[in-house]
Parts: sequence; C-alpha cells; structure tokens
Amino acid sequence: MLLSEPKAIVDTWFQTLFTQGKEEILDNLVAPGFIAHGQGNAVDPFGIEDFKAWLRWYRATFTDPEWTIHDVITSQDKIVVRYSGWSTYRGGLLDIPCRNQRVLETGIMIFMILNDKVQELWCEMSDLQVVQQLGAFPALK
Repeated sequence: MLLSEPKAIVDTWFQTLFTQGKEEILDNLVAPGFIAHGQGNAVDPFGIEDFKAWLRWYRATFTDPEWTIHDVITSQDKIVVRYSGWSTYRGGLLDIPCRNQRVLETGIMIFMILNDKVQELWCEMSDLQVVQQLGAFPALK
C-alpha cells in the first residue's frame, strides 16, 4: 500500500497517530517543512515540533478516541476528510473541570500532499460544540 493512497494517509493519521499516539511516524508521514494551520487560519502556522507538542496535549486531554471517517475526497494534491470522533475529556481545556465525560468532535481536515507526504494541513473542528458539551458555554436554543 503506497502512502500516497488517500485512504492509507487518512487511516495512518487517525489510527496510528491520533489513536495510538505514535508520533514517530510523522518523520515518514510529513514532508520536511511541514506546516499545520490553526482553525480559521487565525493562528500562525506551526511546524512539526509544535504539532507534536500539540498532539501530546490533545491526546492527554481527550482520551479513548473512536473515530469515524465519513468522507474522503481527493483532488490533485489534496485530500479532504470529514470526520467525527468520540473521546473522554480528562481536563486541561480552558480550565474546564474534568468529569470524565464523553464528547463528540466533528471536523474537516485538508491535507496537501507533496512527494507522497503531507506538506500542509488545515483543520476546522467543532471546538465550540465540545465546550458546550462540557457545560462551559451554554448552547443556543
């Protein structure tokens, strides 16, 4: 299976990286000069070491993930993934107390591929809905 196959990249990203936490695969998965963009591109792009630090925080804050991939769309050098996932909140987000609560995250990721590796990543996640599920911000009715 070639890494350039969209399903292989998506499966590796969600199962090996996000579920199992094997960040050492990033050396083979991402291109030199990898850039990740924050939500709405409001945060300055960050490189591989900052991404690894964020991933460690994320995996400690939200454990026991169960991912569902709903759509994988490809176009030339891009892979677009629509996903959802349940995880258990363990504390560490905006001082929201931990109640070991299961929360649902939904999102869309766009991977730009260069020479069979992820060169750039854009991700839009449902952070507001997660915070609402944790009871920190009331949902609008």
